[in-house]
Amino acid sequence: MKGRSIRFSFGVPGILSLPFSPNNLWAAGGGEGIIGEVFWQFVSFVLLLILLSFVLKKPLRAFLMKRREEIKRFLEQSAKKEGESRTQFLEWERKLNSLSQEIKELRQKISQEGEFERKRIIERALEEGGRIREQAQVVAEQEVKKARATLKKEMVDLSVELAEKLLKEATQPWDQERLVKEYIGKVGEFR
Repeated sequence: MKGRSIRFSFGVPGILSLPFSPNNLWAAGGGEGIIGEVFWQFVSFVLLLILLSFVLKKPLRAFLMKRREEIKRFLEQSAKKEGESRTQFLEWERKLNSLSQEIKELRQKISQEGEFERKRIIERALEEGGRIREQAQVVAEQEVKKARATLKKEMVDLSVELAEKLLKEATQPWDQERLVKEYIGKVGEFR
């Protein structure tokens, strides 16, 4: 490194001073024409490149290394994010498939519950229908009994009325006197 620095300190200023020597100044117009002018411009350009390469070598190298590291880190982060995205995508896809399965199971469950509820409603309706039939039969039997009792009462009333009418028609005044005497005799015995 030290040997290189010595060469740089003597070589570069010497090379840089060549185009500025009194004989070779651009404005001197040495009469060499366009070829000489292009030559010196080329030499100046090469010297400028050499100077810039020495001066900018370390900062440019550091910049390029830093940029390389940034790009490498960016690519690693991108690869990591891509992996995370794939993992997340697979997880969401799994969740979506799971959700589809849950929806299918839920539909089956709702269908089964609906069928069970339908059967339960039918059973309740049949039970209620049977109970209503039984109540109607009991009410009908009660009404029949009531009608029979009413009919018997009417028959008894009619029979009594008819018997009374027949007795009135069949009994004569002397039968009435005899009945009254018998009744009074029986009442007297009870006393």
